[in-house]
Amino acid sequence: MVVYGMGVARAGTKLLIESDPGLEVIAEAIDAEEAGRRASGHHPDVVVIGPNRSFGADLHTQLAIVKAVRGSSPQSKTLLMSLTADDVDAITEGLAAGADGSIALGSTSEVFLGAIKLVAEGHGQISGDVVKKIIDRAAAKNRSALPDKDLEILCGVAHGYTSGEIGQQLNMSARTIEGHRVEIYHELGISSRSELVAWAVAHDLFTAPVGYYAEAKES
Repeated sequence: MVVYGMGVARAGTKLLIESDPGLEVIAEAIDAEEAGRRASGHHPDVVVIGPNRSFGADLHTQLAIVKAVRGSSPQSKTLLMSLTADDVDAITEGLAAGADGSIALGSTSEVFLGAIKLVAEGHGQISGDVVKKIIDRAAAKNRSALPDKDLEILCGVAHGYTSGEIGQQLNMSARTIEGHRVEIYHELGISSRSELVAWAVAHDLFTAPVGYYAEAKES
């Protein structure tokens, strides 16, 4: 399904998608309300969402569309389109709401169609230039702002462990881990796991296993 505020761009996106014999556009929508209805009726594998500015003055329309689609068709994946890699705020906002990936309008047709297929298969998709922007922003946040215990939890979240699994490693309850997680997000000024992973990569933490800092202190 294609959701795009501009009719010509929506038609062009549909034509491009259907130029691939393995892809078909089964529905179209112009806003969040219609996207919810269409998703409920068609349950598309992937919903491609045009950039925020294509919908007018409201720069949070992508967020509303992601929420509408997830509410109507939870199994549908969503792929955000961005004007440039500088749309980091809009992209991270969408990812935090549950979007499965993003792709810049400047991407080649091959990259765009490949991104749709990757998202359909359940793989996250964020273009390299956007990842660089997120990591650059993350690198500006001070690592020393977090105590060792929060760094432990951050490592676990970045690696994809659940709160219960992290709690078992650190002898803490899942609820306590969730509380620390909220505090970490607030302290770093981030709103999604993708940003957290970027922060971990930027500060050489992604390869550290859960428990690393506690063990280092004991040795």
